[in-house]
Amino acid sequence: MHDKLFIPGPSEVRPELLQVVATPQIGHRTQKYKDLHAALIPMLKKILYTEQEALVFTCSATGVMEGSVRNLCQKKVLCTVNGAFSKRWFKINGFNGIPADKIEVEWGKAATADQIDAKLKTGEYDVFTMVFNETSTGVRAPIEEISAMMKKYPNVMFCVDAVSAMAGDKIECDKLGLDVCLAGTQKCWGMPTGICVTMISNKAMERAKQAKAPGYYVNFVDAKEYNDKAQTPHTPAIPLFFALKAQCEHILNEEGLENRWARHIEMAKIVRKWCVDRGFTLFPEKGFESNTLTCANNTKGISIADLNKALSKAHHAIISNGYGDLKEKTFRIAHMGDCTVAEIKELLGWLDEIIPTLPKVA
Repeated sequence: MHDKLFIPGPSEVRPELLQVVATPQIGHRTQKYKDLHAALIPMLKKILYTEQEALVFTCSATGVMEGSVRNLCQKKVLCTVNGAFSKRWFKINGFNGIPADKIEVEWGKAATADQIDAKLKTGEYDVFTMVFNETSTGVRAPIEEISAMMKKYPNVMFCVDAVSAMAGDKIECDKLGLDVCLAGTQKCWGMPTGICVTMISNKAMERAKQAKAPGYYVNFVDAKEYNDKAQTPHTPAIPLFFALKAQCEHILNEEGLENRWARHIEMAKIVRKWCVDRGFTLFPEKGFESNTLTCANNTKGISIADLNKALSKAHHAIISNGYGDLKEKTFRIAHMGDCTVAEIKELLGWLDEIIPTLPKVA
């Protein structure tokens, strides 16, 4: 029996979706594939609240993070850094020889619109990158306030890593003025790993046409030309496209968008309350807590590794330790994808059984 995943990715995949992944292969230049692709894209646009481009790349989200700065930067990139994955986007620029600066804030906090505004008003930057939901810390950025400020800078491309939020937290891409919004399918989409859903604005597409070195694999202009023909430039992960279509149908026609957002918020509130009631404190600054995963301080000094061993042995489930330097100092419980309120309550009950039996190690 596998361990049920309550970690911030990969997330648990419904058995029905796993069965869809086993759909027999089709040729990616056939009409059957074009029909699949053509049915998928309009549904993605509804879930992303966009009338602009929705594309799917066969790569991890990191590939499209890199592609974004290669396709869009002509001057310099500004990055907010408040955790491991926002730091990754900053580092990607260096590996590609792209000038970049960062606004670095303490882990557990979020960069503010005022901090970003102070840097953008210098006129040095033409791309701004941020992580909406920092998986390493459980911090949800104040994207609504940042979006309002960004309207002052229409020539700065607004790029958002929504990896641990898309399809779990409502993201109205067009209303927010996003130029790129990207996420792998292995988190809130509740799907296997391997593809990246991406929204790209018309404005970003025009900028990409001027790129001197956009790259070959994640090339926005190339991807759009094929997308317009219900195809992809390179061989797609066809089994995952079948699953993504099925999941979109489930989200839109069975669960409903508003119900999906509300379920994630309800699960988040339940987990946060459990943490506080059990004597743990929340790691994120108050008011910036994620709706899809909860990061808590290990105030009881228990071994999270031992907790997971016991949880796996007794109930075939696992949560997540802290990330990087936060290992054993924090723990993370994901409540994303197709996880239900009942499953979260069951998990918390198991933790209530196990935690009192664990010796303190710190």
